[in-house]
Amino acid sequence: MLNKLALRNAGRLWKDYLHYFLTLCMIAALAFSFHSLLFLEDIRAMIYYGDRGELSTAGTMLITFMFVSTAVIFIIAAWLINYMTRFILEKRSREFAVYLLSGMKKGQIASLYMKENLFLGVCALVMGFLFGSWLRQALFFIFYKSIGKNYKVNTEISAGSILLTAALYATCFVAAMLRNRSMFSHMEIIHLLNMDKQNEVVNEKQNAVWERLFFLFIGNILILYFLIFTGKITKWSAMVEMIGLTFTFYLFYLGLSAFLMKYIDRKGRFIYKKEYLFLLRQFSSKTRNTCFVLGTLSLLFMFALVGSSLAFMLSDYQNKQLDVEYPFDMIIISDDTGNDFSKEEALIEDNITPRDIWKYCVYQNGTSDMGDWLYQNLRLFSERDTDPGMAEGKRAVAYYDYDVYMGVSDYNRLREMLGLAPATLHDNQYCLHMPNRVYQEIKDKSAQLQNSLHTGLEFVGFHTEGFAQNGHNGTDYLLVVPDRKLAEMKPYFSLMAVMADGNVPENLSEKLYDLAGKIRGYDELADYIKIGSEALFLMPATIQVKSREVFELKFLMSTLSFPLFYIGLVFLCVSFTVLSVQQLSDSNKYRFRYQILNKLGMGKRRIKRTVAKQLFFYYLCPVLLSVVISAAVILYVGQQFVSYTGIHTEGISYFGISLTGFLGIYICYFGLTYLQFIKSVG
Repeated sequence: MLNKLALRNAGRLWKDYLHYFLTLCMIAALAFSFHSLLFLEDIRAMIYYGDRGELSTAGTMLITFMFVSTAVIFIIAAWLINYMTRFILEKRSREFAVYLLSGMKKGQIASLYMKENLFLGVCALVMGFLFGSWLRQALFFIFYKSIGKNYKVNTEISAGSILLTAALYATCFVAAMLRNRSMFSHMEIIHLLNMDKQNEVVNEKQNAVWERLFFLFIGNILILYFLIFTGKITKWSAMVEMIGLTFTFYLFYLGLSAFLMKYIDRKGRFIYKKEYLFLLRQFSSKTRNTCFVLGTLSLLFMFALVGSSLAFMLSDYQNKQLDVEYPFDMIIISDDTGNDFSKEEALIEDNITPRDIWKYCVYQNGTSDMGDWLYQNLRLFSERDTDPGMAEGKRAVAYYDYDVYMGVSDYNRLREMLGLAPATLHDNQYCLHMPNRVYQEIKDKSAQLQNSLHTGLEFVGFHTEGFAQNGHNGTDYLLVVPDRKLAEMKPYFSLMAVMADGNVPENLSEKLYDLAGKIRGYDELADYIKIGSEALFLMPATIQVKSREVFELKFLMSTLSFPLFYIGLVFLCVSFTVLSVQQLSDSNKYRFRYQILNKLGMGKRRIKRTVAKQLFFYYLCPVLLSVVISAAVILYVGQQFVSYTGIHTEGISYFGISLTGFLGIYICYFGLTYLQFIKSVG
């Protein structure tokens, strides 16, 4: 009998809380799809080093971020399930009180409620697996596309991904059910009868305090924007702002409610226009009663927007900058200035068809003016250790001991390989080649830079095309001089650059390392390879094969960006679900109020417009706060990202793209809530 009743009630829950059911389905589908990545044989083959069977850096990152994102998602899912089961319990408390009066025991009612929610959860999990079976194909296609691989449809479903998703999903549900069962055991009939009225009590004694804090929180946000736009934000000011923003999220709505209540009490002019008195009273009461929930949702919205914006930054870097950072198909460096690279050349010709090969030397003249000047002026090194010894050690890691020079004939030969126009130098001239990100930072100080160099030549300009300047053709800079000047210098190290006809197999990198007696992945900190000011993704290496390096970086960035999108999407759907059920659960109460308004002369069309405004205000409030704060965060982070990577993109544009997708989901949830609400009050 109880099973039939539980099944019937579960069907009613599905209809009354459709948003909740769909969100559970979506979480299960996304979790199943992402877990499937870990169990896909092709992916597993990509994350291990060749025959050594060791997990690569990208593989470690993939597993780590998948673990972290899964943990975060299921913490949020557990919160959602616990919140919703508690919320539904409050709304059905009178029904359960009637069951007690009818003679049912508390344990029976608790078991009934647990079965209802488990029926709902199992149905959502099954639907999630069905939808996830299709979604995983789309996910795999996008993932493979992002790392430059072709994906063939794989219908094989691993038992591991199913078991992992089901186990985590079940843990969330069982924990929530046990907590609610414990609550049932301590409830009395009078408690159940009054449970749905607990949020109707409003304490107005502290309104003046909350109103002042409301303006204080607005001032805190304005200060954040001021610090960002003026460039005065520091480590300490950022920490203070973070603390202030945490309080802002959770106390802002109490202040807003107090401000609106005071505005109504003072009979502000706006309350006499149309139906705004009704709307303001509803809104101020609802925000006061749900201030903690709204604060949590605003925080989730912010994380979603910031996370997706960061994912777009990584994607933009991946699409625009990797070809700039790796212009040559292969480049090899050796500290043996007499190395003719004959063995490497023979191995390369056995594996690919070279289009062009050039062997050359980079020179030094015993000075380090350029490296010293950059270390003193680049922002990355501006917060150096006050200990001179430590500072000198960091400078030695960043730049070569001496400035690096190249003859103009070698320089133009390499430019020809890259399809670039040759540079023209007279016998008394020199030029500088550096990454665009470095040039953009120091261009306003170029006169100071030229005066600090003692080349004995006339400076004729900068070149900023991609030129393998992460340890090979210099680090952050290269001084190009007439060939006659090289007679006064010493060879510093030798290099070989290669351009190929067709694709270069990725395993050629391992073959070249084997030939050199080295292990790929353990060569980055060779003493004669310097890291420069590239502090984000690239690490220098003696042997760089573009196909392998680009693949690993794309794989690494995809393992970062995909979990960010994953977390952001779940956060959005969870937040909008809670917003929706908060409004729909009170539809019976609102039905009575709108019936009164109808009897007072408000037509059905105007009632629909009023409902739309009511929902819009409640939906917009947490969204607006999170957008304002996350825009400031992304504005700052985006500026730093563009500055350090040299990408020609406005930092705020990443936020604009994220916000566009955010608003699309917002409109879908708002529209579905509006239709259900109209149906309930109509």
